[in-house]
Amino acid sequence: MTGLGTENDPFLVDNWEDFSTIDTDSADVYVRWADGGNKIIDFNDTMPEGFSETVAIPAHVDFNGWTLKNFHSTASSAFMGVSSSNHSNVNNLILEKFYYIGQYLLRCINFQNCIFSGICNGASPVIFGYYSNFSCCSANLQMHSDSELTVFLYSTCRNSDTILDISGNRCNIFFGSQNKAYNSRFSGKIRINSSSNILVNIGYSSIFNLDSNQPLACSGVTGISVFNADTAQKTSNSPNNFVGVTSEQLKNAEYLYSIGFPIGVD
Repeated sequence: MTGLGTENDPFLVDNWEDFSTIDTDSADVYVRWADGGNKIIDFNDTMPEGFSETVAIPAHVDFNGWTLKNFHSTASSAFMGVSSSNHSNVNNLILEKFYYIGQYLLRCINFQNCIFSGICNGASPVIFGYYSNFSCCSANLQMHSDSELTVFLYSTCRNSDTILDISGNRCNIFFGSQNKAYNSRFSGKIRINSSSNILVNIGYSSIFNLDSNQPLACSGVTGISVFNADTAQKTSNSPNNFVGVTSEQLKNAEYLYSIGFPIGVD
């Protein structure tokens, strides 16, 4: 490992052992993963027994397109930033084929240009992003719990794409009045084993193309957001600017533009 850990001279790492020794308490530590090589950490090789303790993330980390693959964890929080009042910042990470049995997969971290794919399971409430924010990210998530599932809790999602395969007793896509989706898309399937509504907080201009067996309970919409009314319904008290459209209309940019959804048609 080289570098001073400053913004102008970050720690430069190319292996998990060095990364795990970096100070995670300071808000002034900068880390960059190296160029070159295969840029993959396969935890089947590095940590085949999996993680039972939280992985602490330094304050500023540019993963530089590296892939963390086959990450297995049973910790109550799998990845944790500096603190709830001073989030860590993570860029350009690929977290691939993770398998998590616990409560909080990603906690107190701001993510930008990151890709996530994997499975979250648990007997107690399971949360993908907790006090974490996602910008220009994509996620392909399978989530199951005998209790409650929340995709984003006290978190925001901007300019991002999320595919969901969810089964459980209750489900919240977003929970918390200040934690919403902005210019983002959500697709996939949700199956709830109760009569509970699926809670959604939307900022603006988001698309929900979901196959759901329970209604979407929506609040917080500014402007127009849309959902696929062929495969999901909304509750009667959801706002009028959460607009149901057909599957065909959802593919039609001119139609979406005509109802006020801010999509380019040129």
